[in-house]
Amino acid sequence: LAGLAEGYSWPRSQNPRSQRSRSGKSQKPNIVVIMTDDQDELLGSMEVMPKTLRIMRDQGVHFNNSFVSTPMCCPSRSSFLTGMYTHNHHVYTNNDNCSSPYWQRTHEPRTFATYLNNAGYRTGYFGKYLNEYNGTYIPPGWREWVGLIKNTRFYNYTVNFNGNKMKHEDNYYADYFTDLIANDSVTFLKNSKQYFPKRPVLMVLSVPAPHGPEDSAPQYQHLFYNNTLHRTPTWNMAPNPDKQFLLKVTGKMEPIEQTFTDVLQQKRLQTLQSVDDLVEKVYEELWNLDELENTYIIYTSDHGYHLGQFGLVKGKALPYDFDVRVPLYVRGPGIKPRSKISNLVVNVDLAPTILDMAGVDIPEHMDGRSVMKLIKTKSYRDQDYGGFSDNYVTAKRPWRDTILLERGKITVKKRKALMRQQKRNFLETVNSLPTISDSYLKYATPKQKRIFKECAKPQNQPPCKKGQKYQCIQEYGRNMPRLMKCRKNKRMQRDGYFSKKRCPCGRKKNKINPDEKLSQTEFLMKHASKDFSPKFIRTKRSYLQLVGNTSSSSQNSISSLAVQPFDRRCRVLPNDTVSCDHVLYQDPVEWKNHKEKLDEMIEEYRKMLEDLRLYRKHLKASKPLDSYLSEIGNGIIGQGYLEYECEPCNSNSRRSERKKEIEQRRRRRRKNKKRKRKYQGSDSPLWNSTYWNLPPDEKVSRRKHPACKRANADCSLMDNSHWKTPPYWTNGPFCFCTNSNNNTYWCIRTINATHDLLYCEFINNFLSYYDLKKDPFQMRNAIHDVNYGILQQLHEQLNAMRACEGARECNKAGLWYRDEENKSNDEMDGDDT
Repeated sequence: LAGLAEGYSWPRSQNPRSQRSRSGKSQKPNIVVIMTDDQDELLGSMEVMPKTLRIMRDQGVHFNNSFVSTPMCCPSRSSFLTGMYTHNHHVYTNNDNCSSPYWQRTHEPRTFATYLNNAGYRTGYFGKYLNEYNGTYIPPGWREWVGLIKNTRFYNYTVNFNGNKMKHEDNYYADYFTDLIANDSVTFLKNSKQYFPKRPVLMVLSVPAPHGPEDSAPQYQHLFYNNTLHRTPTWNMAPNPDKQFLLKVTGKMEPIEQTFTDVLQQKRLQTLQSVDDLVEKVYEELWNLDELENTYIIYTSDHGYHLGQFGLVKGKALPYDFDVRVPLYVRGPGIKPRSKISNLVVNVDLAPTILDMAGVDIPEHMDGRSVMKLIKTKSYRDQDYGGFSDNYVTAKRPWRDTILLERGKITVKKRKALMRQQKRNFLETVNSLPTISDSYLKYATPKQKRIFKECAKPQNQPPCKKGQKYQCIQEYGRNMPRLMKCRKNKRMQRDGYFSKKRCPCGRKKNKINPDEKLSQTEFLMKHASKDFSPKFIRTKRSYLQLVGNTSSSSQNSISSLAVQPFDRRCRVLPNDTVSCDHVLYQDPVEWKNHKEKLDEMIEEYRKMLEDLRLYRKHLKASKPLDSYLSEIGNGIIGQGYLEYECEPCNSNSRRSERKKEIEQRRRRRRKNKKRKRKYQGSDSPLWNSTYWNLPPDEKVSRRKHPACKRANADCSLMDNSHWKTPPYWTNGPFCFCTNSNNNTYWCIRTINATHDLLYCEFINNFLSYYDLKKDPFQMRNAIHDVNYGILQQLHEQLNAMRACEGARECNKAGLWYRDEENKSNDEMDGDDT
C-alpha cells in the first residue's frame, strides 16, 4: 500500500490488481456520491481536509466553477435528486413542498435512483434526505435506506433504517451520525460485493457536517483555534446601501458577533475532520474489494455558506458566490488525475451525470446535462481550443455559459399586486396614445389583449344594432373599455355610455323621507340620553316593510326583540379600560346576577347572528335576475325612501376624496410601522435583553424569541446553551438576522473566457449587477454602469431561464450571447454525451 499512502493512482494498464480478470464481477461501474451539508468553497473548508484532497483532487478532476441553483437545503437536494431547477420541481423553501405529498407523488418516482434501480444497480442511501422527511416511508428506488428524520443532528436523532425507526442518543461510539453513515455504507458495500458480485452499486452518503449544531468528534475538538480563513475581503463589510434590503439594513458586527464567527468557523472545520476520515474509509474499502478502478466517486455539497460576509453573522440563501459556489470533485475510470475544468456546471447536472456514468438514458424532463462529455474531452484532448485556456473544454455541442439562480416564490398576494401594477402601467401608457399598436399589446395581459382586439372590430361598436351580439362600453372612471352583450330593454344609451341613472361625477345623494326622520327622532327622545348626538341613517328597505315607519311600529319592533335592553352597569372609558358600579365589586350576589345576565345576552345575540346569516344566505340564493336596487318598481319601494339624485359635478368629487382617504390610511400605516421598527430597533446586539430569560415553563424557538423581533427580518437568538459539545460558547446572548421576507430573487450567473457576471432581479423590483472580472468579491453593485440595451438582454435571458423545461431549452437559454447562426446549429445538433 505504499502507493496508496502517497496518494498515487496506478494507471489502469499498470495496476497489478487490475490485471486480474473481472469475470464474475460487475462490468458496469460503481457510483459513490458523498454530499456534505452547508460546506463552502470560498471560506477555506477544503484546505483542512488533506485526505479528501489527496483522493479526490490529486486523483481526479476539480470543477472550479460549480454552483447550486438554490442555496437552500431542501430545494438544492431536490434538484440533485431530480436534475430539475426549482421552478420545475416546485420545492421553493425548506418548508414549502419539501417532502410533501405532491413531491412524493410526482417527483420521487423520477429520481436517478429509480432509473439505476431498474437498470440492475444495488442502491443505498445513508444520511440526511430532505428537511421535512418524516420517516414514515422509504422513497422509491432505494434498496438500502438509512434516512435521517427531519433536519441535521449529530446526536439525539432518529433514522428510518429499512422501514424501522431507530432512536440514537449521545454516545459518540454508537451514535455519532457521521461515523454511523461511514460504517453502514461500508457494510452495505461489503455485503453487496460478497452476495451480489455481478451487480454494480450506487451509494449516496449525505453527511451532516458542517451544518449546525456543529458537534465535532471528541478527538478533533482541540483543532483550528484562531482560524481566520473565513475573513475574506467582504468580511464585516457593512452597511451596503447599494445592495438589497437585508444587506442595506445590516450594520457592522459588534465585537461579540465577530468572536462568534471565529468560534463557528472553528467548530465547522472540526466537524469536517470526520468527513475526511469517511472519504478515506470508503476509498480503502473499494481498494480492498478490488473495485476502486471500476468506481466513480463524486464529492460535493448542497450549497455554500457565509460567516460575517457583508456584516451577516452566519447563514446562506444569498445569490453571492460564497453561498452558491460549492466544491465538486470527480474521480474514476478514464479521468485524468489533477485536472481542472472551468466550464460552468450546476447541481442539476449531477443526476444526468450519474445516469450517464451507469450507461442509462437521460430522461427528457431533466434540466441538466451530463458533465462526462467535458471530463472525457479534457482527459483525451488536453490542448487549447479556439482561444480558450486549458481549463475550458470545447465540445461538439457548445456547453452553456449561463445558469439560473433562484430562491423563493411569488406569493399569491404579491402576484396579484404585481398584476394590478402591470395593468395600471399598461393602461396609463395606452390611454396616452392615439392608436394602439401590436408592439404595445405584447405587454398587456391576456384579458386586455382580447378586449382591445374585440373592441377594434367595427361590428362591436355602440349602439347595439339588429343582430349585433357585443358592444364596447366606455364607463366613466374606467380606463379599460368593457365588452358587454347586447340585450333588449337595457339601460345602455347611445355613444357607449350608461344612462343618467349612473352618476358620472360623484356619489349618489340619498334622501330620507321627512316622516321617517320624524319617527327616528321620536324613538331617540324616548330611548336615548340627553347627551347623545343623533345621526340619522337610512333603515333597510326590508326592515321597513316589516315594521313600517311610524313611531308605534318602531316601538313594537323593539319590544319584539329577543333580548331586552337593560341598564348597563359597566362602561368602556376613553382609554379603553372598563369601569363598573362599585356594588358589583363588593356584592357577590349582584356580581353573579349581572354576569349571568350578560351571558344570556351574549347567547341570544349569537342565535340572532346565526339567523341573520341564514336570511342572507337565503336571499343570495333566491336573488332575481337582473336585480338592481335602484331599479326596483315604485310599488316595492318603502315609504321611508325617495329616489336618489346625483351630486353636482365639481373638482372636489367623491372619487378624489376616496383617493385622499386611501392615501391618508397608507401614511398612517407607514407611520405606525416606523414607530414599531424604532421600538424594536437593533442599535445594540443585545436588542431587548428583558426577554432573554423566559419563565422556566415557557419554551420558545430561537427563531421566534421575543428578544430578537425585528420587522421584515428572520432573526434568531444565540446564547450559552446553544452548543452541547466543546468548544462551548460562553460570551453571553445576542441576536442576529439571517434572512428577510423580501429575499426572493432570480439571477443569471455567466462564466466563460470573456465574461464573469451576476445579474439579479429581486421580488421588490431591486436590480443588481456584478462584473467579477473587475470586482471578484462582489463588493459594488454596478447596475448603473451597464448599458440599457445590455440590461434588456440580460432581463430577457433571465426570463428565458426561468421558463425553461428540459435540457434542450435550458441549454439554449444559457447560450444567449452566441449569435443566431450558432444557436440554430445548437438546436439541430443532438447531445451525444
